[in-house]
Order: sequence, then C-alpha cells, then structure tokens
Amino acid sequence: MDIVSNDYLLSLKTKMNFKEGSERFLDTGTRIYEFYDEFLVVCPKCGKLAKVLIDESEFEKLSKRKMDKFRNQFFAPRRLVCLNCLHRDFWKGSQIAIDASVDWYFRLPLWLEISCCGETLWAYNRNHLEMLESYVSAKLRERTVKGRSSFLSKLPKWIKSAKNRDEILKAIGKLKGKL
Repeated sequence: MDIVSNDYLLSLKTKMNFKEGSERFLDTGTRIYEFYDEFLVVCPKCGKLAKVLIDESEFEKLSKRKMDKFRNQFFAPRRLVCLNCLHRDFWKGSQIAIDASVDWYFRLPLWLEISCCGETLWAYNRNHLEMLESYVSAKLRERTVKGRSSFLSKLPKWIKSAKNRDEILKAIGKLKGKL
C-alpha cells in the first residue's frame, strides 16, 4: 500500500492553488479525472473505510503499446483494500463508469459522503475534499481560462452559494473527522 508523504500533499496543494485560510481561490482548471488515483469507499464486508488504488504491480505488467500512459492509468488494474477487515478485491477491465457518489471501478459507495443543505456532499478522496474546502471557504473565486473546464465550474449552485458556506464547511469538517 502506498504511503503519501506530507511533501507530496504540499506539492499537490501548491499545484492546485490551495491556500488554507485564504480569502481567495484560483481555479486553474482541475478536472474531476485528476482524483482517480485513489477512492475512499465503504467496505462491502464490514462497512468501514476501504481504498481503491492502482495495483502498481499489475500495472507494470501491462503492455506499453496497449495504450498511451494517461489512458493506461485510467484502465490500470485496481485493488480494493479494507483498512479494517483486510477484505481485498481486484478489478481488471476495459470499461469504467464515472458517477458521482460511487467509485468508478467497483461501484461502491463513497466513504466521504454526507447530507448537507438538503443535498448530498461527496468527495472521492482527501485531496478532492481539501480542494472543495478551499473553494467553498474562499470569498473571492477566480479562474484562469482553463478554469472554465474544471470540475469546480460545474459544481451545483447550492455548493457555490455563499449562504450555504458555513453549513458546507461544517459538513466538510465532519467528513475530515472520518479520515
């Protein structure tokens, strides 16, 4: 299992323009696909936190000429690992189903999901949740030309609304507590 270092998270935050406690957020065009490397899901056996990750050992065995690297990683073999009961499962396929409240491979419910403002707030993983938190907490939201195609520009109005900011940030805090 991969361990993510604090240096890696800091570099990711810098790349995505996270500025914790900032009044400003700059949307540089992050797409939802950039969070595909890890999904936090509900274990189908025990109901606790499980992870869906790229199975690096199987990924390295793939033919280099099969697909370009970017596409290869979307369809790279995945491993489901429960952090509680150690349940494991493997996915090797040629189709994924991109949906809001489930992972794209095993179709399991997301761990980071909560009722908020009469809707459901969800995130695929910690990085996704932190980006949502930075976006929602910012009083000034700017975007580059690339920002017009980002997942943030496609968020529902209830998440973008300033009147829901406090309730959404409380919900995000509760989700962070589950990590």
